[in-house]
Amino acid sequence: RAPAAAAPVAPSTPVGQPLALQWPVRGDILRRFGPVGMGERNNGINIGASAGTEVKASADGTVAYVGDDIVGQGLTVLIVHRDGWRTVYGHLGSATVRDGAQVRAGQAIGTVGLTAGDGRPSIHYEVRQMRGDDPVALDPLTVLPR
Repeated sequence: RAPAAAAPVAPSTPVGQPLALQWPVRGDILRRFGPVGMGERNNGINIGASAGTEVKASADGTVAYVGDDIVGQGLTVLIVHRDGWRTVYGHLGSATVRDGAQVRAGQAIGTVGLTAGDGRPSIHYEVRQMRGDDPVALDPLTVLPR
């Protein structure tokens, strides 16, 4: 007799499922997602908080970038999560993680800085999902808990 074929196993986390995100910092929304003027676009939200406040990873993942090479972002941390999700934390005052580090949801990754250009301490926060080779920016307010 031939052995019975194994039943298919459903993945524990279906591909493409929304990622359960936590707020990176609590504060007022200073700038919303979307068009902001003459051909400019905000691909995330800007969250106001006191300078030096801890900024936390929104979900488990791997730090893919820490640096200040991205024009207009100041010191930035980018975290890659499961199923093509990414979160970006810009205008940080400091970063407490390094490239390649594994982080857990709620783990401190840096602090709120003063580099947003409007004189108010804040972070720039983006949520992106890979669609093929393209990271598509999503409005963080549609995927963060209310």
